[in-house]
Order: sequence, then C-alpha cells, then structure tokens
Amino acid sequence: MNGYRFVSDWMLETSAEALWRLIEEPEQADWWRGCCIRKIKSGPSGDGIGDEYLTVIRSRMLYKLAFTARIVEKRSPNLIELRADGHLEGSGRLEFEQVGDCTRVRYTWEVRTKKRWMNLWAPFFRPAFVWNHNRVMADCIEGLTRRLGVRLVQPGMAE
Repeated sequence: MNGYRFVSDWMLETSAEALWRLIEEPEQADWWRGCCIRKIKSGPSGDGIGDEYLTVIRSRMLYKLAFTARIVEKRSPNLIELRADGHLEGSGRLEFEQVGDCTRVRYTWEVRTKKRWMNLWAPFFRPAFVWNHNRVMADCIEGLTRRLGVRLVQPGMAE
C-alpha cells in the first residue's frame, strides 16, 4: 500500500534545450518552491551519470521528505533517469520531447515511502498524499515557466 506511481505531463512553449540547461543544474533549482537540492557526490565519468543529490521537499501538508537522487542515465536534451533512496525509494524518469515550438515534459515517478508514519496512515491518507504530490509538481512547473519566462500550453495532471 505504500507504493505510488505518478505520471505528470505538461506542454511548455519553449525548446527542449532551454529546459535542459535549467534542469541540468538541479542545485540551482531555487525556482522550485519548497524544494532544496544539493550535490553531494560526483559520478566517476564526469558526464553526470553517477552524480548524487540530496533532495529535501517541504510539502504543502507540512511534512518534509528527504532522499538521495542518483543519476543513472542522462541523454541531452531529452532524458534524465534517477534512483531515489531515503524517505522515498524508487525511480524517476524525466523526458523532454520537442513538438514544434513546444516541449512536452513527462515525469514518471515510481516510489514507495519509507517513513513509518506515512506507511501506517497510507490507507487513510493516500488521496491526500497524491494531492500533495500533484501540488509539489505544480510548484515545479510553475517555477520553471516563471524562470524561463514561457507559457504553459497544456497543464499536466498525474495519472
């Protein structure tokens, strides 16, 4: 019951390259409300694969989630895959697809919670946890569009 699969999908009026430049340096994500990302380890190859980031998210429900995100695949300007471990454990896949003058952004997040209280209360609070995830992702995309000065063409919702 503590496993979650979220797929968020947006269409932004910008290029995949512009998005990539912003996302490629996650420790500069001051545009993402409630999220703090700090690089804690560099991968051996220097191409970003193996880099590890401590990520702390302060949710709208007034709890924090902290996890280490390790980059396992990276293909400029279209794909970043990561593995998470900490309060959340699982994987994330961020994809950019150029569609004319816009870029489709798709984020798939498959995780399970490791916070004891969340697992105990999941049967009752699961809808609230899903709402909270959607709010965190909305904060992300709102910050991205504001930082880039671009328009959100198609709002995304998690599946």
